[in-house]
Amino acid sequence: MRPKNIRFHRTGARRRAAGIGATLAMAMGIAQEVRAMDLMQSYEIALQQDPTYQAARADADASREAVPQAFAQLLPNLSANLSQGANKTDSIAPGYFGTPVASVFSYQSSSYAVVLRQPIYRKYNFAMYQQAKSQADSADATLDQNLQDLVVRLSGAYFEALMAQDQLALVLSTKQTYAAQLEGAKRSFKAGEGTRTDIDDAQARYDMIVAQELEATQNVGYTRRQLQAVTNQPAENLALLDPARMTLIPPLPAKVDDWIARGEDVNAELRSARANIDSARQEVEKARAGHTPTVDLVVQRGRDNSANELTINQYFLSTMIGVQATIPMFSGGYVRSQVRQAQASLEKYQQLYEAKRRDIDLQIRKEFQNVAEGVLKVRALEQAERSADQAVFSNQKGFQAGTRTQIDILNAEQQRMNAKRDLAQARYAYIMARIRLQGLVGSLNETEIGTVNSWLTRSRAPAAGG
Repeated sequence: MRPKNIRFHRTGARRRAAGIGATLAMAMGIAQEVRAMDLMQSYEIALQQDPTYQAARADADASREAVPQAFAQLLPNLSANLSQGANKTDSIAPGYFGTPVASVFSYQSSSYAVVLRQPIYRKYNFAMYQQAKSQADSADATLDQNLQDLVVRLSGAYFEALMAQDQLALVLSTKQTYAAQLEGAKRSFKAGEGTRTDIDDAQARYDMIVAQELEATQNVGYTRRQLQAVTNQPAENLALLDPARMTLIPPLPAKVDDWIARGEDVNAELRSARANIDSARQEVEKARAGHTPTVDLVVQRGRDNSANELTINQYFLSTMIGVQATIPMFSGGYVRSQVRQAQASLEKYQQLYEAKRRDIDLQIRKEFQNVAEGVLKVRALEQAERSADQAVFSNQKGFQAGTRTQIDILNAEQQRMNAKRDLAQARYAYIMARIRLQGLVGSLNETEIGTVNSWLTRSRAPAAGG
């Protein structure tokens, strides 16, 4: 009996332990579900999941391989030649008495040679190596640009999703207010204190806000899927923007010319364009190399067995050390045509750089102004929101005193809704302008992402849309 009791208690303990483990696992799962995903987490996920950035990284890896490939053309080249053959030679030669004598020789021959060739002067190969380094620099800059674009795309999708959530929350709040106003108008009408016009106006506004709710709900679902396309993760629960944490900082330095100078120096697109110009210059040098001689150091060691019918069963070892020079003489104008073609391509890349430089300057000016004006706009709309809140309060008090109508209250509510919507849009527009400006001058790094991320709070997002 004792062993059975012991076994029973052990089994019960295991069951209780399993139950506790399941409870803990469920609690951890709920905690993970409630925990909102912020911008930094989205960025870390997107680095591994975004296909556009992954393709750019693979392309950069492939482009970098051009450097060791080109450098290999400047290093010694070692090759071995082996041959084995069966030979038959028919010979007819005069004999001692002048009569033809036919002879047949059948023999096996073989040979091998090891050749070491070290380029001494090859202008084409050297230009190709320099061009490969320029192409690698261009690939690195392009990858950096793709990283900047990833942050901008991710941030845009993230804050569009937050804006959609805010818009839906605002619509739902306004809907609740309009519903209360509609019920109040109906009660006042029944009590003989209101008019049918108050009911109709409140009903019209309520019906309009219901239509806006459908649109806002659909927009929440779309923006979440847009963010999910970048992160490949569900975007149902996002960290929200906390206006109290948000710091409105005008651009520093305060002169746009300083930002432009910095952008022209470090902007990834311009760095890639400059590297393309260097690559085009090396293409010109490669074309001109068609008129220059090549000089190689050649070392060869070989053995020939039974090389011909006169050396059957004999072998020879030979060693050769020398310099081989090749001097091009005439190619029918082909080299000159290649030079003109390469020079035209160089001109193209120089003009493309100038066009890109002007475009980047214009973008920096635009985003600089958006950040500077965004600070003022947000502050002005914060005051407008406070004024709208006060207007609603005053109209409600006036309605109770008989100096304001139901329509006045509805108009004030509509004005407050518009002020809150405009303020939310201005805050997100300021954030995105700041992110784009930092991206244009190559400063959109994890530090900047962390700064914006610190403005978010991990409160659970409203479960709306889908």
